[in-house]
Amino acid sequence: MLDGIKHCDDYIDDPEQPEALRRFLQFNRLPASCKYSYPGCEKHIDPELHQYIWRDPVPRLFADHGGVRVRVVMASRFGDLGVTWDLTKSHGYTMRLPVSELSNFGEEP
Repeated sequence: MLDGIKHCDDYIDDPEQPEALRRFLQFNRLPASCKYSYPGCEKHIDPELHQYIWRDPVPRLFADHGGVRVRVVMASRFGDLGVTWDLTKSHGYTMRLPVSELSNFGEEP
């Protein structure tokens, strides 16, 4: 990322940030093996990762960008977010933005 722009991981443990943002980032930055659990999955995953297995429903995140509501569909290892204007899509982004360019985070469109 560019100098002075925070990585999306920096927002996860920041209690000043909206809960919807923090939960979305927490889920999306997990290793893939921890994201989609199923009964008995622990036997196929390294025991050190068991505490990180996501058991809650997959979080959704919506935000405002330039006065338009967008859906956040991805949190990149590079620190930015993938967003789309199609609020019904759960995958496939239109553009990538730093978290700081979005506002009004929530779980509903």
